[in-house]
Amino acid sequence: MKRLVMRLSDAEISYKNSSNLQGVLFENISKDYAEFLHTQQRHPYSQFIYKENEKLLWCVNALNDDAEREIIEPLLSESFRAFEIKKQNKKIQVLEKEVFEVRHQELVTEFYNLEPEHIFRIEFITPTAFKQRGKYIFYPDLRLLYQSLMNKYSGILAEMEMLDEDILEMLAEKSEIKKYRLKSVLFPLEGISIPAFHGNITIKINGADTIAAYARMLFRFGGFSGVGIKSAMGMGALKVQGDAKK
Repeated sequence: MKRLVMRLSDAEISYKNSSNLQGVLFENISKDYAEFLHTQQRHPYSQFIYKENEKLLWCVNALNDDAEREIIEPLLSESFRAFEIKKQNKKIQVLEKEVFEVRHQELVTEFYNLEPEHIFRIEFITPTAFKQRGKYIFYPDLRLLYQSLMNKYSGILAEMEMLDEDILEMLAEKSEIKKYRLKSVLFPLEGISIPAFHGNITIKINGADTIAAYARMLFRFGGFSGVGIKSAMGMGALKVQGDAKK
């Protein structure tokens, strides 16, 4: 998995421009790969925009080798130094680029070798929501959170079926929210507004070390994949800190 973080010049844009940025991304990849992405139910990438230390950052995550080659590499090109949000007539400069990488095997190695934390602080950087039985769920239902991450992981690594109902039930049963600071928001998308939430929660895993290690692996993956719906359009970006007691 590879993450490209780009510092942008215009501080006036925000997550409300996320769908526009997805359009910019599609303009800079090959037509064949763009057509391929349109046929996929689970996208091998996520993207979102956020502010950190007064810097406006656009983050694009590739979840497999093909997405790294077809999405990250064109954006890393020297020719990609500016773009335009056409509907708003905004011209944006790309001031800096930085790449981070985590291989899937590293997550597996951590699962077996690192002493697991049992407390995690999860920050939902951009508006997040789930969908169940045709309705939007805009609060952090833990079962839906784990189910979403397991589904995304399985969709990327076909050889690893992560969505095990027994493990899902155990994760949901052994996890509890100890703290939260959340706010409901609306995420604008193509003429509609999706009800969502953002903020942070602290989760405690009461089960065995193996369950805690499994949760950590899912959360680490979720930092790249996003969680919930529309992660390719800027929703569901998350950041995880283990051992939230610190």
